[in-house]
Amino acid sequence: MDNRIDFAGVVVAVCVAAYVAIMLVYVARNDLGLTGTEIRHFAVIAALFLALPVAIDFVRARTDKVR
Repeated sequence: MDNRIDFAGVVVAVCVAAYVAIMLVYVARNDLGLTGTEIRHFAVIAALFLALPVAIDFVRARTDKVR
């Protein structure tokens, strides 16, 4: 089994994520009437909720290996 990362797959994933982000900003501004500051605050809160479990798992995995 090949363990290398496919460059084309990464490029496609980044482009799709960027397109989804653009569409979400469009919907938030035009349909929901949110300002740029409100969108930014929601984005930071969402990033914290998504990154916190990953960071906790990373720290927990490192402390288990120390013992």
